[in-house]
Amino acid sequence: MGGNALKQVKVVRKTTEDYQKIYHEISKIIKKHLLNEIHLIKCYHTKESHGDMDILVRIDGIEDYTKIRNFIYNIMKPQEVVKNDKVYSFNYYDFQIDFILVKDISWETAMVYFDYDCLGNIMGKTYHKFNLSYGWDGLFYKFRNFNGRLAENILISNNPQKIFEFGDYDYDRYLDGFDYIEEIFEFVQRSKYFDNEMFKMENLKHIDKKRNRKRGSYHLFLKYLEENNINRRYEFHKDKDLYLPMIEEFFPEANLMSKLNDITIRDKQNKVLSQKFNGDIVMSWLPDLQGKELGQAISKFKFYLGDEYDDFILNSTYKDIYNRFMEIYNEE
Repeated sequence: MGGNALKQVKVVRKTTEDYQKIYHEISKIIKKHLLNEIHLIKCYHTKESHGDMDILVRIDGIEDYTKIRNFIYNIMKPQEVVKNDKVYSFNYYDFQIDFILVKDISWETAMVYFDYDCLGNIMGKTYHKFNLSYGWDGLFYKFRNFNGRLAENILISNNPQKIFEFGDYDYDRYLDGFDYIEEIFEFVQRSKYFDNEMFKMENLKHIDKKRNRKRGSYHLFLKYLEENNINRRYEFHKDKDLYLPMIEEFFPEANLMSKLNDITIRDKQNKVLSQKFNGDIVMSWLPDLQGKELGQAISKFKFYLGDEYDDFILNSTYKDIYNRFMEIYNEE
């Protein structure tokens, strides 16, 4: 997962035989000193060599972060450690090890998502068409606020089997594992929602395009589609809200519609708040107030009103807001 994260220490690819020996050694050390449950991310069975080793480490509380960090530095004693969010990359002799820290609630989902190279990443493109996001921590509905920005991820499910079934992926076939990477590619294109267009580099978002350019397995997938003349289309609704009843019916335990209703009410309120009081309005009152001073004046106004801020803005006229702001602004 960390790729070529280590820069100061030279690391080399390992044969599958050496890879298994290294994991056997490390797992014994972890069992003796760390005790946390671990999971070696599975690869297709005929993979001949490995650039690094990805190990999921289950964490139950915030104290585990310190414990795992101390384990890496004091027990493993690597020459180099690189931390990227919840991933610790370090060398074990001349090989890169990645510890991916996963909270207990996401453990089952993470194991399924990370296993088998590019599988989770490729499947995620399908869920995106339903305005859902599939990742190691589960399946989420993406709510965008009145500005069009991603404002909240609503957890839909962290049940791997149900997530697969929603996307029309054969979970039992997945559990059988894959001998060859081509079997992974065959697996994903059997979903009734498979659509070649969603995978083309020119159709990916900027961040997705940047990441997948570095993923050799993703390029192999595109090559597989081209060489096997697979050109299937699925007509998704342009209005993704049309899928809401379908999601609600499939995942009733998520209470999606109820949560969306509450979030939408708050979002409409935030829109009114933003329209009735903002930096542009303050500058129209005080044209010379800009930059840092503008931010400080707005913060002072909100701090002064405290918990009454929302009600005051929502229930006051623009004139009342202006008078109150100037009163607070001019107060020594």
